Amino acid sequence: MVETELPGQGVVFWPVGTGDSTTIVVGDNLVMQVDLRDMKAADEDDAVVAAVIDRLEETLPQPDGTTPYLAVFALTHADSDHCCGFGDLLESSILIGEIWATPRLWRELSEDKPMCEDAQRFQDEVERRVDATLKAVKDGKEPDSGDRVRIIGYDEDRELHSYAELPDEYFTFPGDVITKIDGQDVADRFEAFVHAPFKDHCAGDRNDTSLALQVQLKASDGTVGRLLFLGDLAYPIIKMIFENSEAAGNSDRVGWDVLLSPHHCSKKAMYAEGEDGEEELKQDLLDLLQAHASPDARVIASSLPFREKDEKGNNPPHLL
Repeated sequence: MVETELPGQGVVFWPVGTGDSTTIVVGDNLVMQVDLRDMKAADEDDAVVAAVIDRLEETLPQPDGTTPYLAVFALTHADSDHCCGFGDLLESSILIGEIWATPRLWRELSEDKPMCEDAQRFQDEVERRVDATLKAVKDGKEPDSGDRVRIIGYDEDRELHSYAELPDEYFTFPGDVITKIDGQDVADRFEAFVHAPFKDHCAGDRNDTSLALQVQLKASDGTVGRLLFLGDLAYPIIKMIFENSEAAGNSDRVGWDVLLSPHHCSKKAMYAEGEDGEEELKQDLLDLLQAHASPDARVIASSLPFREKDEKGNNPPHLL
């Protein structure tokens, strides 16, 4: 059984095997969850993975004295190792104030692409929140906590879907900075810079449409902690994020103290086809990561232990 207490401000990377489940504590009763992997194996007596939802129910703040409150849930993309258990989260006692979603699932539904049950539950909830927000706007009101939604990224088929009717303030795009959480201005202690998904990849593979963020947590003494989340992006887009940031004079937006390993230590994050057609290690990206890391930077390997030897077709993690 995995137990923990949430810090007053900081981040928890839950042990969930090969998958992502990250809790960011902003402070003052505001907590953000990025992705979720809550597995049945976590309920076993000798479990080495966390029952994330149970732990959140036990440790989240209760501003009203009774209801565990999660200010934001952000989904990087709809693979099961990033949204497993979301249906259970909805059925728990936890109130999710706001959801951050990308347009990708609307495209997948319109193209009748298969998705796991929890991804469908996530999309149904986002659709409900879009409807609730549109109703609130029509009534001249702000949506309530529990109904709020933010759409991050752009899709060329946007006008085909209900979210297109939302006012501009409910959309965020690469290059934007988020300083509000569930309707509260938190610029003095939190900001999230959006790196991706890029417009050019909206119709690409699901992994290529992952939400990518640099999150900054600001302490009262002026200390700033920088967290870099790249979802399941692969080498070309990760490199583009760094190069675009440098070209735009935003090098500070790819600085990091903690990096959640892209795609659970997959080779795709640092290997690509070379001129001879063979996969090769891309030292240029490793150099970029190193150049923007703080002296005490840490990489979180969101995966099972590495194998002694990789075989072709193995899922992450992969050896160099």
